[in-house]
Amino acid sequence: MNMRFSMIAALFFSVFAMATSANATIFVFKGGGLNVTPLGGFVQDCGTVGVDYCTVPDHSNGFAYERDGVELTVRAYKDGTPTRLIQDITPDNSGLAAFSEQTARDDQTQFDAGESIEFDFGMNAVTVVDVEFNAGDDIDCSAAAAGMGTEGTCGRFMLEIFDINDMMILSTIIDITNIDMLPVLGTGARFLLTALDTGSGFVVAQLTIADVPIPGAIPLLITGLAGLGFASRKKKKA
Repeated sequence: MNMRFSMIAALFFSVFAMATSANATIFVFKGGGLNVTPLGGFVQDCGTVGVDYCTVPDHSNGFAYERDGVELTVRAYKDGTPTRLIQDITPDNSGLAAFSEQTARDDQTQFDAGESIEFDFGMNAVTVVDVEFNAGDDIDCSAAAAGMGTEGTCGRFMLEIFDINDMMILSTIIDITNIDMLPVLGTGARFLLTALDTGSGFVVAQLTIADVPIPGAIPLLITGLAGLGFASRKKKKA
């Protein structure tokens, strides 16, 4: 009996370990380690400095990305209307944001009040962790807060998270004035970040997706337990 219990426990914990081991997928949008570029539908060198990509006139399509089998669509909005999305990759501290039409030099810190960026994973719910933010002038948010930049200090944004049925599951305000990276953004299928402070924008340099395949491990656990039950009945008959 003790041996059978030990076998069941060992199987359960081994499957649980497999199920809860996260397979991290990292989307790097900035320069110096850039690992994703838009799959199509963009113009290049649309900003003022270095290399960057922008959406074409139909901004509602945004940019499509794929990394490790994870598909992602990113869009930018101004007061709820699709606007130009820029992926600025030169110099290093850059990233994704809504392109500001008001300031010609503003191809790094694009988020003024009412400007948004959306990360859409379609019908796949994911957990977004390790989100890196940058400020303008190709510096970090903390450096901008210390007065080293001229394009804003990152500031506050509204985070809204939606499930696969597009129902809102979280709405909260986050202040990243002195934060370069958030340890976790949350779990959902669509993430909307809207700037709340005028003149204190930010870009999203990279984000990490932690895929925890717990449901896929459940059938394995059931099969293993059934196998142990069959072996036990066979032993009794013998």
